[in-house]
Amino acid sequence: MIPSYRTALLACLVGLASCGGGQPLPPASPAAAPASTRTIPAVVAAAALLAGAARQPQRRALATNMADGAAVDPLDAANDLLDYAEVHYAKFFPSHPATESGLGYLYRYYPATGIYLGVKQAQVYVLGGEFGDEVVHVGALAQFITPRPRVASGLCSVSTSLHAMYATPGAVVGKNVGVTLAGCSGALAAPLWRQTAGPALTLLADKTQTLSFTPVQEGSYSFQVSFTDAQGVARSDSLTVAVATDAAGSGGAAPTVARVTTRASQSVRMGGKVSVRAWPSLAEGDNVKLVTWQQIEGPTVELDTKTSRLALFTAPQVTRDTLIRLRATLHTDNFQSDSDDVMILVEHHAQAPASDSNAMWAGSHVPRLYGYLAGGPYHDVLRPCIYDPQIYDQGPRYNLCPLRVLPFLAQDNFNAVPSVEQVMTRVLVSHDWLGRNFEAFLRQHDTRGDFRRMLGSVTAIVLSTQVRPSFYYAGTGAIYLDANSFWLTPEERDTINEAPDYRSDFGSALKYATLWRYVENNQSIFVRFDPRARVTRSLDDVHHEAGWLLFHELSHALDFLPPAAYGGLQRNSGAWANIAPRYSSRGLTSDEIAANYPLMSSELIGLGQVLFHGATASAAQKAFTTTQAFNAFSLDLATDDYNYSTRFEDVAMTLEEFLMQHRLGIRRDMAFTDAYDSKTTTSTTVLVRWGQRGRIGEEAIKPRTRAIVEALTPWVDINEIERLPQPIAMRAGESWAANLNQPAIPQLARALRVLPAWLDAPPMLNEVQRQRPGHGKRLPPIGG
Repeated sequence: MIPSYRTALLACLVGLASCGGGQPLPPASPAAAPASTRTIPAVVAAAALLAGAARQPQRRALATNMADGAAVDPLDAANDLLDYAEVHYAKFFPSHPATESGLGYLYRYYPATGIYLGVKQAQVYVLGGEFGDEVVHVGALAQFITPRPRVASGLCSVSTSLHAMYATPGAVVGKNVGVTLAGCSGALAAPLWRQTAGPALTLLADKTQTLSFTPVQEGSYSFQVSFTDAQGVARSDSLTVAVATDAAGSGGAAPTVARVTTRASQSVRMGGKVSVRAWPSLAEGDNVKLVTWQQIEGPTVELDTKTSRLALFTAPQVTRDTLIRLRATLHTDNFQSDSDDVMILVEHHAQAPASDSNAMWAGSHVPRLYGYLAGGPYHDVLRPCIYDPQIYDQGPRYNLCPLRVLPFLAQDNFNAVPSVEQVMTRVLVSHDWLGRNFEAFLRQHDTRGDFRRMLGSVTAIVLSTQVRPSFYYAGTGAIYLDANSFWLTPEERDTINEAPDYRSDFGSALKYATLWRYVENNQSIFVRFDPRARVTRSLDDVHHEAGWLLFHELSHALDFLPPAAYGGLQRNSGAWANIAPRYSSRGLTSDEIAANYPLMSSELIGLGQVLFHGATASAAQKAFTTTQAFNAFSLDLATDDYNYSTRFEDVAMTLEEFLMQHRLGIRRDMAFTDAYDSKTTTSTTVLVRWGQRGRIGEEAIKPRTRAIVEALTPWVDINEIERLPQPIAMRAGESWAANLNQPAIPQLARALRVLPAWLDAPPMLNEVQRQRPGHGKRLPPIGG
């Protein structure tokens, strides 16, 4: 359908115009639109829908009277109808687009058929495709479905309760089971669960308020939880969950009928991002048609289910710990269906409001965290010094921790290489598995001590399932790392928030795009681990995912606090107070590089604000061509277009690429392409217009690399920079995939592996998901 036609249809649907010389959008009423406003095919199709609805055995049982309007949320009702249509009338309503709204209508548009399906005031309308270009009133919503009402959260219903516990009712083998502890009179602290009876479980979230597991055996599962209540009193409670055998036979064996399991029940502070997945199990020969989601309990949230197996939402503001429950329903091509429920406890935990200019984390969501090493020397100060809503960097409540309370890691070692044990005393986590995997990573993949030396310039390492994207923050002297780089098992991955990076659409108006990857022996080190698969990773995989990330974030830390500055640190002042004088006097390495080896392309510097900070592109920037972009870049001193984000990123990108190549033998590809649609483009179809492998070896770039390495990593032999090989030019006009195979230096060590097709689709995710605009966190005021 051409855009102008779609625009006209949309105008019809939302009542903005009359269409085709017929009647305008009919009012929402039980009466159908006059037949004269419909084409003959539309009448036939509408009649077929109504007749088919009457025959559908899957039609929901009556749950509430539609006349009782307060019981059913209009958006819930519309989404139920739209999902129902996609399942039972896929010919007309293929795919699963987002629900949109306009002038009281809730609707979805299906590009493959050119059809709109909409609901207003419990009436259903269709438009376009086989229904013609006149609006068709199909009938009342209740002729197709009867939505279930959502119930209020039942937790803490007794006003005198200080806390409450809840477990999944009717638990069965193979389905999600959640067990949660809620604070009814205020925030709870230091929850700690242990299993006291039943088949043994691995409790990955035992220091959160909610446990989640998928039992593979029936039986009675008992748990005890200790915690500190809102009055500071230490308490404990217990709960038992009876798990029955699933009558349909889900559990270990290959299924004979369709089954779905949700993962995972969880806790999140209000304002936090939530993601839950539906995991289908299918009989041989069957396929997933659609997974639909419904909120069945708790305050209204706006569900994002554009990826039908994944539900995303932002936890609402609540006045006490509040339970939200979702139901995922699997529909298959063989007309089988199955459902499973998942719970999310929204914790009433005050965040620093955006209006509080004195709060360090004003307007940010700070998750629940704790020191990983119990009994460690900094266990009790890590959270209040590094990541807490109650940290104030200015004003009368100023409370930034001085270095005598939490020093930089280098101060504990008198400039020696920190041990792994010393590093782990600085680790702050949301889940213990993150600390375990990080420690294992250091022991196996930091044999030269580069990461530990660089960690001398940080006060702490935060590892959280809620951090996205990773960042370094000079205000605290800490690095904050996305948990997605460190998971090993599918169960660990289940605990990670999948909400997309907020910067994903920056630069979408431009005519060009860039891609990058790290390559070893003509193979990308980035392997896509399909989120729809229960896969396990090795520590080598974690090294590939986390190595470049650590080099990058720690390059920032060294820029703000290089080894030469360790001797002058003042223990009575905080991290930022020690860094601020160098920052304010433009004495950082990034300042010196910008002055002595500046980036010259004013066009790319301006475009960096569009691509990486969300600035609106000007007409000239929108007209900037791929050829203009790579010509400007090829003559400049940047190693990546991300260098144009800020002077800090310029230094971090340069040092990151050098260390990856020099220390690990892994070279970096960077290419310019024409703008592409990431939903339809793959690495075999997007064409490289210009690119290089190992740009860090450009002769013109080596002097600035030398200056950066000398200042930030003085333990590295500076002469290694001169030994960097010249970059390899990519083959313009060939695809990104074809350019993976380049002449080796000195030779190809092993044959290229043949990747299964699913690694190339969904399109471009291996590279696109790693594009990395700047974090943008403000620094504290100077002298605060």
